Amino acid sequence: MELFAHPVIAIVLLLGILVIVHEAGHFFVGVFFKIPVEVFSIGFGPTLFSLRRGETEYRLSAIPLGGFVKFYGSLPSEEVPDAIRGREYYRAPIHARFLTIAAGPIANILLAIVVFAAMVMYGIRLPPAVIGEMSPGSPAERAGLQFGDQIATIDGREVHSWKDVQRFIGDAPERNIELEVRRGNETVALRLAPEAVKDEDLPGTRGRIGISRVMVPTVLTHFSNQGFLAEAGLETGDRLLNVAWNGQEREIRYWQQFVRWLEDFSVQTKQSQEPLTVQLKVQSYEPAESEPKLGPVRSVTVTFPPAWAYQPDRLASDTGIQNAQLTVYKTEEPVKGLERGDMLLAWNGQAIPTALALHEMMRTNTQPEVKLTVQRAGQSVDVSVTLRGVEVQRVEGKAMVYVLPAFFWGGPEEPEWIMERRSNPFAALAYGWNETAEMTKSIAGAIAGLFTGAMPLTSLGGPIAIAKVASDSVRIGWQAFAHALALISINLALINLVPIPVLDGGQLVLVSTEAVLRRRVRETTIENYQKIGFLMVLALFVIATYNDLGRFWASMLRGVGSMF
Repeated sequence: MELFAHPVIAIVLLLGILVIVHEAGHFFVGVFFKIPVEVFSIGFGPTLFSLRRGETEYRLSAIPLGGFVKFYGSLPSEEVPDAIRGREYYRAPIHARFLTIAAGPIANILLAIVVFAAMVMYGIRLPPAVIGEMSPGSPAERAGLQFGDQIATIDGREVHSWKDVQRFIGDAPERNIELEVRRGNETVALRLAPEAVKDEDLPGTRGRIGISRVMVPTVLTHFSNQGFLAEAGLETGDRLLNVAWNGQEREIRYWQQFVRWLEDFSVQTKQSQEPLTVQLKVQSYEPAESEPKLGPVRSVTVTFPPAWAYQPDRLASDTGIQNAQLTVYKTEEPVKGLERGDMLLAWNGQAIPTALALHEMMRTNTQPEVKLTVQRAGQSVDVSVTLRGVEVQRVEGKAMVYVLPAFFWGGPEEPEWIMERRSNPFAALAYGWNETAEMTKSIAGAIAGLFTGAMPLTSLGGPIAIAKVASDSVRIGWQAFAHALALISINLALINLVPIPVLDGGQLVLVSTEAVLRRRVRETTIENYQKIGFLMVLALFVIATYNDLGRFWASMLRGVGSMF
């Protein structure tokens, strides 16, 4: 796969498929209406290889960034062989020409449907629609959603995976929606209204209810020497696996499960006037890029105080431990002022309740330095930290945000991904149709935004961006490449339908004008129209290439440097 991941080979492969499908749409529909084809070319520029079959010359050209189908007699003044006379393109009925032009974009849409259908017939690995961490005070929390709930339906539509959750909720900002969730053996109905937030990728807003699929593991931080769990010998980096009390055992893998157990335990023992002994099984845990480093499992005996009551705001002070989702394990590069084992408490004086909250703070942070409050050796310490700059692409253009280059001990985990599969071909095609329709709606909104000003021209990508997408997707695997192929195929279809002369959309405007006027458009008008279109397409190409160079110039220089 590494050979195909080379940007040049990857873009030739991807664009080759897209162009062949697009031009084949024009070709076959034209032939169906008996319009003679003069040239069928894959690529532009000098001809590398050509073959004539009947009336048509088939070419492979040097520049693999497109292609074309040329019909005989596109204009009345064009000279054609005697054998073609009377069958020229300009003599074909209006509906035949309209459908022939539209067939290219339609073929690309059909390609996307087929690709998505093939992917789901094989099986697509996706995260399940299981709720992990929630933002405090979010619409989800207020509505009564709980950790571990599996969303079954949203407004009556069946939910198969987390992708459906994002789509259905994202499409419903500030609108009441009905949810059905599976909670253990029960089905619970809930009603809530997603809040409207600015979409980072497209114009407008999206709905958000404050849920994520990530789950905080029971990796612990030794928060204080005072507290009955800390006194029992639990240390930073221990991961809780199991709780046993009163002859019952419960597996505990995630922090919210442990909190729920503490709540249940507190309710059951609130009348007890004697200390209660609980057995914990723990294991030392060190995160790593592939598999974490795990120590031997050991038992820890913990004595709970008499009539101990669970209180969320007193958990750390009562027990002496806290989850390690914000405890620094190591930094990607030396960060002055930050040490291994520091637990983040505040960012410029603002409390950091969860890793999700930290992510939100960093996502919009434009300051290169931050004052962090950390818990270190039982003491609260303020440190000034220099952050790392990361360039991101937003709707309004490129922006520089500054992030903390750190790995955390209790970094978030996800539930095991599921395989979404449709073995029935008709069900698979229905899936492909729905996926294509959703993608088409999003991409059409983005293209419209380029013309209304809602999307800046800096968001436009060109051949270098396509090459990078193609190369990266090949490296990830065939499914990623297939998804990129379908996505760019929809882009190609919609861009070609923009009413710019020389594009299919511009040609459809000409044919439609002829239908309305009931006479042919003057040849000089068509020629001038085409010249304007050529200049517009050239300008868009230059802008897109300029944007690509701005995005990838540094990596391109590193690539050239590595050759020497």
